[in-house]
Amino acid sequence: MLLFQGLIRYARSLLALPRDIRLFFLYALFSNVAIGAFTLLYNLYLIQLGYREDFIGLVNAASTGALALSALGLGRLLHQRGSWWCLTYGTGAYLAASTILALATQPAVVLMCAILQGMATTFLFVPLMPFVIDHAPAVHRATVAAVALSLTSVSSTIGSLLAGWLPSALGTVTGLPVPGVLTYRGALLAGIGVCAVAVVPLLLMREARDGPHQTPGALQRHDLNAETRTNFRRYLIAFVLAGGLLSIGNGAVVPFYNVYLATLGLSARTIGVIYAVASLVGAIFGLVGPTLARICGPLRAVTLIRLAPVPVFTALILFQAIPLAIAAHVVRMISISMAWPIDSMLVAETLPSRARANAFSLRSAAWNIGFSAASFLGGHLIVTFGYVPVFVLYALFCTAAIAFFVQQFRHHPAAHARAGSIAAVREQHP
Repeated sequence: MLLFQGLIRYARSLLALPRDIRLFFLYALFSNVAIGAFTLLYNLYLIQLGYREDFIGLVNAASTGALALSALGLGRLLHQRGSWWCLTYGTGAYLAASTILALATQPAVVLMCAILQGMATTFLFVPLMPFVIDHAPAVHRATVAAVALSLTSVSSTIGSLLAGWLPSALGTVTGLPVPGVLTYRGALLAGIGVCAVAVVPLLLMREARDGPHQTPGALQRHDLNAETRTNFRRYLIAFVLAGGLLSIGNGAVVPFYNVYLATLGLSARTIGVIYAVASLVGAIFGLVGPTLARICGPLRAVTLIRLAPVPVFTALILFQAIPLAIAAHVVRMISISMAWPIDSMLVAETLPSRARANAFSLRSAAWNIGFSAASFLGGHLIVTFGYVPVFVLYALFCTAAIAFFVQQFRHHPAAHARAGSIAAVREQHP
């Protein structure tokens, strides 16, 4: 009963947020449907077209490499146009590029379309936290960030379920083979169609669309002395490099994990359920992240959360078992959902407004450069040696990223602030 009452109070507090934030939640609920569908099904679709892991790795490297280059320029665009503009037009570009990619079959065309989709995908991810920081009330930022990112996990769940279930349904209705090129393509296009609903709440926004996109009174570069600017640069670089290290471990594993599960004997429908459940569980746990950060401090919380998948993947190096493989994916999704709002809000508290957009865009660039290189290398390693080497890379680079992040932020009071006001800490230690 107490839990039910707490959930009701939580829901009411969300409904009391500004209209544009509630529309932003609706956007988040649909924004990742196509991403979930492509994550689950596109590699399997390429297998049906006759390609192997080395080409899959090349496609992922091209897409994430383009995403990285696009992210480098997005910080400036966020300053010029604002987060609403970037989300709205970026989502439209993503829908168009994804549609073309789902129809492409020739190697050169697939690569070119993957590059276009990668460039557009930047606009779905990078502006999310700047939108929260710019438009959510300061006291609710951590909650809004956690809810929005949890909703993107739910959105990905919808895409995974759709992509896992629809090929069989299409096969039953039309008599087309499952697995098969046409049934997989139909599922991808359906995911894109549902994702297109995300544009509607963006168009219904008012203040976010027409109002200023910079936080009023934000601290600007000319207000800072040389020592403070040096500290800000150090924290920005630490945030970016830690993301780059983390991306190498993830890039070696994530693009191929659905294919890995298929090699263990699981069907596309079963893999879709696994991906959907993992995203949903991650979304639920993601709501707990800000509370955990308030209890034990942001740095300690993000360290424990980021480290959680490492032992599971280490065990997977030794034991290639289906239950362990499923557990590794679920724990990794929980880790992502819980950690990202925490370290994003830590960046919001340690950097001035103008540096935040650059931090998120540069981190996205670093992430995708590392992810691109690792996926290219990972594909060749898998074809030559199997999946064990990429699991080793995941464990090593994730551990290195966490250790570096802790070493860089361990002295900042905001990294250890508990239930008290982080804003007060920021005034004491810029």
